[in-house]
Amino acid sequence: MMVLADKKEVLKEIIENADEKLMSLMIALANEYNDDEYVYSKEELDFIEKRRDTFLQSGKKGYSVEEAHEKIRRNFKDGL
Repeated sequence: MMVLADKKEVLKEIIENADEKLMSLMIALANEYNDDEYVYSKEELDFIEKRRDTFLQSGKKGYSVEEAHEKIRRNFKDGL
């Protein structure tokens, strides 16, 4: 598995040798990845709302961020 520094070096090499088409593609991909203004479709919003309603009606308890992190760490440590 490549570490982030290695991945950056590979990308630098690719960029150095890239043609106009590849550079345009990479820029478009980066812009899409960084798009903070994603607009959810009606179907996605309906699905999210349905899942939320189902969860609230179930009476189940959610977890705080800290509780979720602890649960993940404990499961990882236990090999689950």
